[in-house]
Amino acid sequence: MDEKKKINIFIIDDSFNNEENIVKLMRSSGYVAHTTRVEDDEDLIAALKKTTPDILLYSNGMELISLQDTIKCIEENAGEPVPVIAVNRPGHELDVIEAMRTGAKDLTSYDNPSHLEMVIHREVQAHSSIAKLFKLENAIKETEKRCEALLDSSRDAIAYIHEGMHVYSNQSYLKLFGFDESEDLEGMPILDMVGIDGRDNFKAFLRDNGKPDSCVAEKLELSLRNSDDTEFKGEMEFSPASIEGEPCIQVIIRTQSDNKELEKQLALMSQTDSVTGLYNRQYFLDALEESASKAKEGKTTAAALLIHLDSFNDIKQSAGVVGADQFLNEISRKLEESITNDDVLAHFEGNTFSIIAYNQNMETIDAYAKKISAASHDFIANINDQSINTTCTIGVSLLDTNTPDTSEILLRAERAVNEATEKGPNSVVIYQPKEGELTQKEIDAQVVNDLREALKSNRFILHFQPVISLHGDTDERYEVFVRMLDKDGNMVMPDDFLPAADRTGMSVAIDRWVLLSTITTLTKCWKEGKRTLFFVKLAASSLKDTSLMSWLKEQLKKYNVPKNSLIFEVKESVAVTSLKYTAELAKSLQALNCGFALDDFGTGSNPFELLKHIPADYLKLERSFMNDLSTSTENQEAVKAITEKAMEMNKLTIAQCVQDATSLSVLWGMGINFIQGNFLQEASAELDYDFTSMAG
Repeated sequence: MDEKKKINIFIIDDSFNNEENIVKLMRSSGYVAHTTRVEDDEDLIAALKKTTPDILLYSNGMELISLQDTIKCIEENAGEPVPVIAVNRPGHELDVIEAMRTGAKDLTSYDNPSHLEMVIHREVQAHSSIAKLFKLENAIKETEKRCEALLDSSRDAIAYIHEGMHVYSNQSYLKLFGFDESEDLEGMPILDMVGIDGRDNFKAFLRDNGKPDSCVAEKLELSLRNSDDTEFKGEMEFSPASIEGEPCIQVIIRTQSDNKELEKQLALMSQTDSVTGLYNRQYFLDALEESASKAKEGKTTAAALLIHLDSFNDIKQSAGVVGADQFLNEISRKLEESITNDDVLAHFEGNTFSIIAYNQNMETIDAYAKKISAASHDFIANINDQSINTTCTIGVSLLDTNTPDTSEILLRAERAVNEATEKGPNSVVIYQPKEGELTQKEIDAQVVNDLREALKSNRFILHFQPVISLHGDTDERYEVFVRMLDKDGNMVMPDDFLPAADRTGMSVAIDRWVLLSTITTLTKCWKEGKRTLFFVKLAASSLKDTSLMSWLKEQLKKYNVPKNSLIFEVKESVAVTSLKYTAELAKSLQALNCGFALDDFGTGSNPFELLKHIPADYLKLERSFMNDLSTSTENQEAVKAITEKAMEMNKLTIAQCVQDATSLSVLWGMGINFIQGNFLQEASAELDYDFTSMAG
């Protein structure tokens, strides 16, 4: 054998020679034998407390312990069955039938080493197979228990049918048809659950699809009937299944109310922040636009507030990402107590909250804002045995008949909160336009001209940062970043032009340029024999670009782009606020053999809820998880929890912004698939990273 196997053998014998001969015999067979020699029951019990052997050899004729006592001792003290082989030695021969009746698996002899070797081989292999079978049976039982628990807790109405009769039904199914106990339905024909007018069609359907061995996934819309003979519309979905090893048919019933509930949940999810439970940024912006419109018409006065929590990075350092999220959640409840019923309170982003305060003006808003500031100042949260509190700074932009557009209102509030931050904690600044000051709309108009000129003059360039496998995959993966050159050839970083591009809709045109340049670069790499994959970010406005998919399909075909070599990234926060568009995009990309990644993933209270609607291939962890990862137990626990759940769901994980070698080793131990960060290599215009350097 090329590879030596280990075997643990107990030998009951009073001779060292026999023990040595067994070691030599097993070595010649390709085994590394670890032997323990015992002479009586006390020795055997002591040895069993330390370890359980793979096999036990009993030398016949031992004075201090018999074969029968040996087997009894094994049964009483070993944690699992151990095969016992009786071995004859000169002057101490036993009959094979007598040995096996006593409980030995076989009888052999030290004088016949070949037979002894074969018997040991056979029993070790048999014992190993039995152990595996035992584990598999336990695993199946455990799986069945989990499946049953999942079925019982499912909101879907599910039943198992055998030969047209109910053999199992979950609580949702019982509730749907008005029954209290599963036993009430056992043995009842499923035909009784069908409305009278639909029974003939249902019988015909069962004739064609009602046998478990021939059943395929089928759906049937019909009238259903509950226990009080009330009929309702529903859809039955049939698929083959088994229960307690017997083949049967699984029936799932969905009603119109289920669809309405799902639509309601999707709508709620799209406007709710997962960390705090408040409204999210997109809902706030939509409400702000509506409020601004009413203010211009003189129907209302209001104020937009941005509340910036101070020293939030210190809270993250001390409490970790999960603890910081808990703090945001708890202070949200305090802020809710400080607003009026009609006001809109939202978690805007990060450590910033936003409020639309109605019926406010220059005379009243200062007192309102100071009430919010006091609520933050007085609040103390107990997190991880720490008492945490913080102050805040507030920027205000008023809404009246002279209100500018929504983006300008928001930018005025941002300028005000920045000014308040410079003044110090608990500061409130109400924005007042200066004479001759350009509006953000006028400023953005100038930026749009610059961006259009840059596109026309081809003054955008791509930079690439490697995304590196921690598990030996040497395919080349890079994330794509865009840079702009000004008229003098100086590089302009994304933060200096992409926000304006997002506000003005220019990000759609920039995304198209990035995509086309990425595709041509990718094609060149594959022609050179490099299995390169590119991750490309999409702006929020590109999600709503109805022509993007048809354009992309044309380019993929034109340049013969290899399957699954392009992966598109969308931030989790954008996906939540544009859930419908993101889900449609991800499914369309699947059809085009492109991948999809959720960026900045994992900050919400239940981020995996999003994956019920969006088929993501990659999860790129939120960058703040990497802060002090090697020392922050909170961040380590959060990353580990996300990674384990991602493994269960067959999703690949990427840790971005990795800061040091220690963090790298921590991530490897957690099972993270890929890493990325300036510690490994900064983004550059060259595709020159050596991906074999991380291969094991």
